[in-house]
Amino acid sequence: MTEKKKILIVGAGVSGITVSVQLIQRGMDVTLIDNSVNHCSRIAAGMVNPLVFRRMTKSWRVDEFIPFLKDFYSSLEKDTETHFFYPVPIRRLFSTEDERRLWEKKQFRDDFSNYMEHITPEDLSYSRTKNPFGSGRLKNTFFINTEAFLSAGKHYVMTNGALNLTNFNYDQLVGTKYDDKVYDDIIFCEGYLGKENPWFGDLPLNQTKGEMLTIETESLPEDESVNRKCFILPIGNHQFKTGSTYEWNTNTTHTTPEARLEILEKVSYLHDGPVKVVSQSAGIRPTTKDRRPLIGTHPEHPNYHIFNGLGTKGYMLAPLLSLEFTNFLLDGKQLDAEVSITRFDPSI
Repeated sequence: MTEKKKILIVGAGVSGITVSVQLIQRGMDVTLIDNSVNHCSRIAAGMVNPLVFRRMTKSWRVDEFIPFLKDFYSSLEKDTETHFFYPVPIRRLFSTEDERRLWEKKQFRDDFSNYMEHITPEDLSYSRTKNPFGSGRLKNTFFINTEAFLSAGKHYVMTNGALNLTNFNYDQLVGTKYDDKVYDDIIFCEGYLGKENPWFGDLPLNQTKGEMLTIETESLPEDESVNRKCFILPIGNHQFKTGSTYEWNTNTTHTTPEARLEILEKVSYLHDGPVKVVSQSAGIRPTTKDRRPLIGTHPEHPNYHIFNGLGTKGYMLAPLLSLEFTNFLLDGKQLDAEVSITRFDPSI
């Protein structure tokens, strides 16, 4: 039986919540501390898309991530008696004839059969949005209501562990003692704020700003998400989330008129009808150049750990990677080499 450890987790975004849930389910004594200001996990659209449209390839490790996240989110819904996990069809409106031909070629491959519907004449003549080159429909696509998920996750931790809604002060951490309590391990899941972390701040974590609009229109489909240049996700009552933008190397969460115009221009590739902008939001994604998370243990502080950098696909990656991190922390199992922070210093 695994020894019961006292573990402090810093940050209650999707990373901190999923790690907390995994550790609690392993019987650990978990305290989650968070400043209640989240600029990525809360703002994120929360979509799970198994393909990379630009190259029409499967997302990294998607065959493992999709089945696991379905079980994880569904189980957490039952445990918290909430609903935040929804299947949502995604329709890709092709940008070129070449893209359509590439889909038509890959749709018959066994390794894409779980994610691509075969194109039908109705897909090619789809008329509910602009459709110059035809369209294809995806399978195993989902939407996580991020506000509801984060609220449910915090409630789960509060019920089964401890939740501390205050700012974390690095200066108050002495060894593994914080706020007059001694912990066995400290796990940093700070999102873009990890750039300021005294122990892990030298890792190549990028702060990538993204802005998103909520729009209202009566002339877009409400039974599926459509994608070309941008995504348009129905959220009910003729309202849609749409975006997003990319602005590198900034940690400001101010919305800008330039981003608003950029997103509306992208929407125009799909839709000519009248659009009302209901709201605009901005968040900072914790990203890495190689698009892989930052997971592991500090080389000089064996009780300090990081689980961060999940980037734009965080809601797809977090459930399984948090389990793998838990197995690494508690059982000494090896991490995937592509996420381990040792990839930046093989001597660690």
